[in-house]
Amino acid sequence: MSLSNILAKEANTLPENSHDIDENNDINEPISNCSSEGENNEAPTQLIDFQEINDNEIPTFVTRMLNLCRELTIFCLIMITYAALTKDPPKISKAPAAYPFFPKDSIVTDWYRGQISKAIEHARSFDVAFVMFYAPWDAESQAARKEFETAARYMQEYITFAAVNCWQPKSECRNQYSKVYKWPVLIAYPSHGRGVQYNGPINAPHIIRFLQKLCNPILRLSNEKPMVFEDAYIIVKLNTSPGSIDFAVLYTTALKYLEKDPLQSISFYVHPQPVSEPSLHLHLWNETLIYPTVDRNWRPDEILQWIYESFHQVTTWIMPSGSKASSCRTAYKMGLPLFCSHQRIHCMLRQIITIWPQDNFSFESENMGQYLSCDQKTNQKDCNLLDNKISYFCNDLKGCIEFAPITVEDVEKVCEKNVMQVYKTSMLTGDSDPKSPANLLKLSQREKCRLFLTAQKLQPAIFEKQANNEKKDFNISGLACRSNKSLTLIAMDSLLYYHFAEKLGVDLSENVDKSAVVIINEKMESHYILKSPVNSITVREFIQNFTKNQLPRSLDSTSTLMMKDTQNFVPKNKIRDRTKIFIEELDTNSFLPTILQEKAIIVFYYSKQCSFCNGISYTLLTAAKKLSHVENLLFTRIDGDVNNLPWEYTMDSYPTILFFPANGKSESRVFPSNIPITVPNVVGFILTNLDSTIKLHAMWSICNQTKFKEERSLCFSTIQAETLTLIDQTLRDWRKSNKRQKQVLLHKLKQLRQLHLLFAHSPQKHQLTQSYFKKLNSKLSHSKDYHHSENGSCKDEL
Repeated sequence: MSLSNILAKEANTLPENSHDIDENNDINEPISNCSSEGENNEAPTQLIDFQEINDNEIPTFVTRMLNLCRELTIFCLIMITYAALTKDPPKISKAPAAYPFFPKDSIVTDWYRGQISKAIEHARSFDVAFVMFYAPWDAESQAARKEFETAARYMQEYITFAAVNCWQPKSECRNQYSKVYKWPVLIAYPSHGRGVQYNGPINAPHIIRFLQKLCNPILRLSNEKPMVFEDAYIIVKLNTSPGSIDFAVLYTTALKYLEKDPLQSISFYVHPQPVSEPSLHLHLWNETLIYPTVDRNWRPDEILQWIYESFHQVTTWIMPSGSKASSCRTAYKMGLPLFCSHQRIHCMLRQIITIWPQDNFSFESENMGQYLSCDQKTNQKDCNLLDNKISYFCNDLKGCIEFAPITVEDVEKVCEKNVMQVYKTSMLTGDSDPKSPANLLKLSQREKCRLFLTAQKLQPAIFEKQANNEKKDFNISGLACRSNKSLTLIAMDSLLYYHFAEKLGVDLSENVDKSAVVIINEKMESHYILKSPVNSITVREFIQNFTKNQLPRSLDSTSTLMMKDTQNFVPKNKIRDRTKIFIEELDTNSFLPTILQEKAIIVFYYSKQCSFCNGISYTLLTAAKKLSHVENLLFTRIDGDVNNLPWEYTMDSYPTILFFPANGKSESRVFPSNIPITVPNVVGFILTNLDSTIKLHAMWSICNQTKFKEERSLCFSTIQAETLTLIDQTLRDWRKSNKRQKQVLLHKLKQLRQLHLLFAHSPQKHQLTQSYFKKLNSKLSHSKDYHHSENGSCKDEL
């Protein structure tokens, strides 16, 4: 009831009772008078008193609630005002002090406090600077530190090296680059223009090659041709006079391409000519393309777009990023992966794969033609000069020829360096000028020697092994057309991506040259491994046998390499402990020997990518525990995703349970896919497919583990009935058999009779029951009863 209604009610009540109230509004008197009246007026009087009491208390309660609400409102306003005026930042612990990432004696300038502006200013003061942005806690940054220092020691005369800590809290670099998701980041800064990011493998040889290409992104082409063994190269004819805009566009294009392709699959050559419009020619392994200057502008972006659209090669270098990607899947459609650590092997295989689709082509004749055509490319003066000096430099060139294939053009280059020693001159030699041609040639030769020594230190040179079948001729030219099969060469650095080879079952550590060749047939889900040393003859024979379908499918995988992370639940060469229940782990090598044992084998196929397999493992382990007393029953499991098995033992889905009987391995059974994989269903599936004697043993093993007395007695009653059925069946077979078979069946009947009596009178004698089961399931030739009968009634039969 509201306060206005209460006041209105009081106003209506006062006129009716005015004759009972005196001038002082004393209400006690009417109440006492009303109480002295008869019984008929007693109930109304009490109702009036109750209403008057409630009318006095209700206004007081409402007033208190109003006061309380006012106080709460004032309190909330005070707290909100206090919170608004208080703007202190949350109290957090101080960031740890920055510390140097590189050693003090390192030639790398370390800005470990994150001073990125000073670092870039320092880098811009040199011709070329290489900066590593790192995070001290990052494992890849810690691994890159050693490689970065190795590259710095080699290139310190030409490039300055610096490092910036971009993870230090509140540092300049952290505030500017707070959304970098991967460390380290390597960027090369020329003196002019934008920086060039390095996206290749973080190891010293690749970094040195990238920096060398960065210092000379464009090579000058005079009268010589590029290297024969290059995948592709670009020759540009343009005006290279100072201030040429066309040359600046080409230079920017070369740097941008270097950032996109750190492997430098395409080399840029410039042929200086006084032309008004530049012309660009892309030379591929089978054709030459011309840049359409009419349809496209001479700008770096459009030139790069045309190069990416037009470029194709016989071989493809793959550099996985380390994260989840599909770069390898596309290349493995029908590929010939080559895991090599040396350019020589890659060049050899590239030449083989080049003649693979071409008919009437001979590699030897083409290679010989390159050498024989040298005399036609040079003039008579150069040839005479070469003849005069060939004996003088023969010993000097002997060691070079052993290290790498060398053409006559290369011989001429080496010979030109000592022209002054053969022909004396009175002209100024320019020895005091460091940039004179003679001194530059000496510097170039010194750099080649230093590069060779550094490469020899990082990875020693390895020479090709001589093959035993050198006299055989494996001509594969045009074999692709005749066999209607295609191959794509995929090359990977074996020193960096060895784990890809391990997944295919190739152990590169066993190969001297750390190289291997594998053919992957994705359609047939097969791969083939070259077991012989990698050379020209063995690779040709390997490809020829593949086209003739004469290569055996390789079953090698990670498990065959005995990787450290492989889980082996059963140690080899150790006695099995019967007190422990376990499931034996199989691999490719142990699968066939295990399932061919004279035992009933249960194989559980699983995969680490199958989350449902974890629950099935516990179900199978429980079933193995219930059947642990059966010696002729073995529970195993195998990772079908890692281990390669013959086709008849390969499953297409996981989890899968396969049963191999003790006798007749060809009569294997698969657990039905439409039945839930539970302990009762798995045990019932096993009992259904077991032999009669092993099934009886399995039933006894289950009854021994029954806890309740009533169930236990019922279980043994079932075993007794099963024993009687087995005895009856054996007697029928005994009546139909010959004398020799009767002795075998008689031995079986004796053991069944003893077991039946034990089940009926002494089921608790486990050891005695186990001994009878052992006799029942063992071969008769090992039994004493057989030797006793052999000397007796079977004497005439034998």
